[in-house]
Amino acid sequence: MSQRREVEARLALFDDLSGILGAMRSFALAELRKVSKREAAQQQVVQSLAIALGDLADSLPVQLQSDPTKDIWLLLGSVRGFCGSFNEDVVRFWRSNAHEQGPLILVGERLHQMVDDRTALQRLRGADGGLDAPAAIDGILAAVAELHRGAAFGLIACLRDEQGARSERLWPLPNAPSNAGQSPPLTFAPAATVAAGVAEHYLFHNLLALLLRSIRVENHMRLMQMETALRHLERGGEELQRQRNRLRQEEIVEEIELMVGRH
Repeated sequence: MSQRREVEARLALFDDLSGILGAMRSFALAELRKVSKREAAQQQVVQSLAIALGDLADSLPVQLQSDPTKDIWLLLGSVRGFCGSFNEDVVRFWRSNAHEQGPLILVGERLHQMVDDRTALQRLRGADGGLDAPAAIDGILAAVAELHRGAAFGLIACLRDEQGARSERLWPLPNAPSNAGQSPPLTFAPAATVAAGVAEHYLFHNLLALLLRSIRVENHMRLMQMETALRHLERGGEELQRQRNRLRQEEIVEEIELMVGRH
């Protein structure tokens, strides 16, 4: 009897865990759908700004390639766990491709404990979802300004996407092909001032697009983890049910034998 009660207690625990994981899966699926829509819209914004940069390419200041040892690496991680190797892949790529003593920004609490304390290090809170992603970008840009302090710098983002961890250089901006030709756009302010403003907007929105992609992939990996865990619980629950039925049958047989023995 005690063994069957233990099995039933485990079955109740499996049911509770399945309910919790089911709710977490629904949340991840809803966030995945929302952030996918926001990412698609954000990509259109980035494309429009890229065209504007092309129109103002002749007015952009000359940007020189920065010293690789001065590059600021921006690692985009997750706030929450249960997303597989999402954060580990990002850190592994950074260690393999970056100058480890260079300035570093860690975005997402799950990354914070993966890198030891060092100079020129900023730990920032990540974004739970698409709604608070713009605020996270404001924090990132403030951290970049704090690290380079007006000196020449480079900015490289490292994120996890569908194919795995990768990096993308965000600053200096790539040399945009000029769209102006012989008819540069008319601007109320000096063209160089407008071009600098567009470049800042492009950096912000490009960062936002990458962060949204990172959040989308994170939630997709979390959803896959949930599905795997739920299947594991389902198989385990079925096995426990078979054990409970077998134990109950054995108890019934023992009860019958006792009844027969008394007569």
